[in-house]
Amino acid sequence: MIIVNTGDGKGKTTASIGQIIRSLGHGNKVCLIQLFKGKYFYGEQNILTELEGLEFFSFASEHPYCIEGITLEEAKEKCIPAAQKLAELAASEKRYDLIVLEEFNIALRDGFLDKIKFIDLVKKLSEKSDIVITGRAAPQELIDIADLVTEMKEIKHPFQKGISAKKGIEF
Repeated sequence: MIIVNTGDGKGKTTASIGQIIRSLGHGNKVCLIQLFKGKYFYGEQNILTELEGLEFFSFASEHPYCIEGITLEEAKEKCIPAAQKLAELAASEKRYDLIVLEEFNIALRDGFLDKIKFIDLVKKLSEKSDIVITGRAAPQELIDIADLVTEMKEIKHPFQKGISAKKGIEF
């Protein structure tokens, strides 16, 4: 099954973490690959890296729209190892019950990953694993092949009142 969590609202990562916990709770093997979340401390990383049955990989820790001083080209180069890891998983006999690809929609939107190659890898991986892909702006081609697509829609956000990101809520 291919699951896509997308949209401009909060909750895409939170939903995928819930899916990881549910899967691990059934004794499944899970692989989490995160993009753009390595530089800052995210609370879920601290817990998830300790869980038995989960393999965790983090690539491309900064995105130029969030961190000053990172160029688009630098961000793109840092996504290459993530694409290589996906190709390795697709070619491998190693099997996961669930593979979560965090913020990959952003990498696709910004042209950091080749959309056609990525979708081909997702199709191949979905033959042996359930796949969750998160991030804003999921491409239509990915939505078309997905079995389940959820769009998180922002109605109201504390940022609108000038409230900064809160530890334990936003990160």
